[in-house]
Amino acid sequence: MTRFTHIAPAPAGLTRRRVLGAGAAAALCARSMPGHAQADFPSRPVKIIVPYSAGSGSDTMARTIAQSITAKTGKAVVVENRDGGGSLIGTLAVAKSPPDGYTILIAANPLVIVPSQSASPPYDPVRDFVPVAKVGVIPLVLAVAPQLGIKSVKDLIAYAKANPAKLSYGSSGPGTISQQEMELFKQAVGVDIPEIPYKSTSQAMTDLIGGTLSLFPVVVPLVAPHLQSGRALGLAVLDSRRSEHLPQVPAVTEEVTIPGYTPTPVWYGFVAPAKTPPAVVSTLEKMILDAMEGGDARSRLASSGAQRITVSNEQFAADLRLEYEKAGALAKKLGTYK
Repeated sequence: MTRFTHIAPAPAGLTRRRVLGAGAAAALCARSMPGHAQADFPSRPVKIIVPYSAGSGSDTMARTIAQSITAKTGKAVVVENRDGGGSLIGTLAVAKSPPDGYTILIAANPLVIVPSQSASPPYDPVRDFVPVAKVGVIPLVLAVAPQLGIKSVKDLIAYAKANPAKLSYGSSGPGTISQQEMELFKQAVGVDIPEIPYKSTSQAMTDLIGGTLSLFPVVVPLVAPHLQSGRALGLAVLDSRRSEHLPQVPAVTEEVTIPGYTPTPVWYGFVAPAKTPPAVVSTLEKMILDAMEGGDARSRLASSGAQRITVSNEQFAADLRLEYEKAGALAKKLGTYK
């Protein structure tokens, strides 16, 4: 297993201008990279930075793909965990790396959510990175305590409108995907359901099962056993399609159709520093997508609740831009924008 490396948190005075300045310097190096060096890529190990601790969903995804690439191509791919700052430390480390393709980031929703909360963001997820491959999603399931007797999203909306602020939902706190998706849903359907932040997902699930928490938007693998046992009820998957792991649970868009409301699942993808040469990006993309086709990779990802997706990098870039704008607008509305 790769030895974890930690770096010191970024100084408080670090600004986006300094990050972009580092990116510009790195871009100069990329322009001077000989054509044969790009053609021979990769001629040394590629490093995947995981901006979270070992054992996280991103870590599992990165290690699965790294092992598959190495097995298929003989090219060494290593994984390094740089957790801290809610993904900020590892993300900034990649943003400041030379744009040569040898250091890339496994990214998820926090790539856009973290900087969207600030008027002076530490980085810009669209300008400071180039998409390499968006590979998988793990939808959130809107789970409800069975004791409430609510059986569908339509039941939930009717009950919440008749009983403002009587229900509550659990989240992982401000600026997280669980909060973002639930708040967007609340705004779309026009209901008042107060948030209860939790430090522990397991505690939120315990409270849901016990009936002290009404609702919990939670990823498929954490809720599936409780749905099967009947200790929790899945009203909908917060996505525009059903999860292949929970085909009996409808997508929220099957339950309600609201102009302008587009749910966003937990997603995983890979990005590289801005100005990474297109030929290098193309090589990385092929390596990653080929790795995703391996039987071992497929089975391990399925066991984690992830499902494979394939979108173009142009679409990946558009998704990042849209989600960044959506998260920023929500932060301003909630008063968490600083």
